[in-house]
Amino acid sequence: MKVIGKGLALGLASVGLVGSGLAVAPTADAATTAAYSSTSCTTVYYKNNALLFQQLVPNHNLAYGDNGDYCVKLLQKGINAYYGGAPLAVDGNFGPATESWVKKFQTDSPCSQGIDGQAGPNTNSCLEYLTGAYGPIYPE
Repeated sequence: MKVIGKGLALGLASVGLVGSGLAVAPTADAATTAAYSSTSCTTVYYKNNALLFQQLVPNHNLAYGDNGDYCVKLLQKGINAYYGGAPLAVDGNFGPATESWVKKFQTDSPCSQGIDGQAGPNTNSCLEYLTGAYGPIYPE
């Protein structure tokens, strides 16, 4: 009877952790990780605490070494729009120039909430808020 009681207690503790939002989600392995498209950018809504409303952001972080990712193209177009010119080639390749301009954007835009050179949900939601980078403003 004690084993059943302990099992029940552990089960209830697990349910309590899941119910309180403390459960850890499993990570995807290489076989289940999706490849990102060179012709479309899948977006989700994200609530950046520095902004009033949810913004569209890519469903994955954009970082140095990402090549041929359409979301990177939209990031590059958004940075170009924000700075009122074309400092970046819009090629979908997240190289040193893109990383440098992302850091500049993060420095200039407090809603990005940090400077690391990666375009995660805070940086992307900030860019979306300021330029509409991931919305229908940039059809191809």
